[in-house]
Amino acid sequence: MFREKKNIVRLAVFLLAALIAVGSVTAGVLGFLHRDSGYHDVDYSVQTAVTLFDSGVHLRYYLSGSSSRIRADLREVQGVYSDALLWAYRQLDEDGTYEGVRNLASLNAAPGEWVEISAFLADTLRDALRRTEAGQGYSLFAGPLFREWRTLRWLEEPAEADPVNRPEEADLLREMTAWLRDPDAFSLEVEDGRARLNVSEEYRAWARENDVGAPVLSLNLMKDAYLLEYVAGQLRGRGFSSGYLYTDSGFSVQMADTGSTPYRVPGAPKAAGPSDAGEIVLPSPSAFCRFAAFPMNGERYGYYALEGESGPVYRHAFVSTESGEPARQVLTAALGGPMTELREMAYSLVILCTAQDPAAEAAAIARQPRPGVFLAFTLQDAPAGPVYFAGEGTMTPAEGVELVPVPEG
Repeated sequence: MFREKKNIVRLAVFLLAALIAVGSVTAGVLGFLHRDSGYHDVDYSVQTAVTLFDSGVHLRYYLSGSSSRIRADLREVQGVYSDALLWAYRQLDEDGTYEGVRNLASLNAAPGEWVEISAFLADTLRDALRRTEAGQGYSLFAGPLFREWRTLRWLEEPAEADPVNRPEEADLLREMTAWLRDPDAFSLEVEDGRARLNVSEEYRAWARENDVGAPVLSLNLMKDAYLLEYVAGQLRGRGFSSGYLYTDSGFSVQMADTGSTPYRVPGAPKAAGPSDAGEIVLPSPSAFCRFAAFPMNGERYGYYALEGESGPVYRHAFVSTESGEPARQVLTAALGGPMTELREMAYSLVILCTAQDPAAEAAAIARQPRPGVFLAFTLQDAPAGPVYFAGEGTMTPAEGVELVPVPEG
């Protein structure tokens, strides 16, 4: 009898524990599935995640209503966002080819041959080619240069391979920029529905001799602007405008049709981390392009600094097509304005942040004002110095920050 009572007690305890465990799991699952009104991070769909995991593009979207309604809307937004980004990302991929897709990599793989391309890629290439031919610091043919610097910046010990410490690396970078100044080295023809990349035999021989296998065509510093423009257009076209897109490279787009968005203008690095130089509020829909010569979000890779005679020598993604190295003038910069101005602002950011004389370039940009656009930047030789400002809008400087007009030039 005693054993039977003991077994009954054990059974009761076991059943109680099982009920508690089931209840905990159920509560956990319900809690995981529950969604409150507010902004939500939108992940890539399962079908697109393998390709897009390193795209550097992100979406936060505002949803409201019941938890089940939010989950349903989130799935719908995710589908439109993932499909649009996947399609555009594949189109602009300079390395990877995909079955049934003719993209930038297709052109790189078939120099001298006409390749059928989409209207989107044709428009993108025409725009990038026009900016290349302007000769202001951007080049559509700088794929090898940007690939070389990306490889260097992502090494475990990048300073050891830096051109300052390795003469052969400095020679290679100088030769890469020399090819960009050779009018016979590269050309691109774009027609409706097709394009052709032309690469000289002299460059091909040099690339083989120096083991340079990087693709020539590359949208590099403009790529994310083209991506965001396309994806934002697709989302808004389907009625999804209550959110914002942003990239790891510093571009963002607020898609809302009404309201306003505050943007933080980056300031000088401090011991505790990056600081804000101030804030500006832009009416929606808006776009913002940000640059910093140092990591803004605690990134370990992609940025480093060398000790120079007059202070740190920062290494970052904005490589000069003239010097072959990251420019040493601008410390931080930001441009913001209407969403329709994203391409122009991204291009101005490239010109400014790769210039040997950023004050002169900023003055030139300010003399050709874009509607509703502002420009702000700081210089590396004066990290605690003023923030130069031009354009429309009112920037509220942070405490202790001096705000001065862009010098006239």
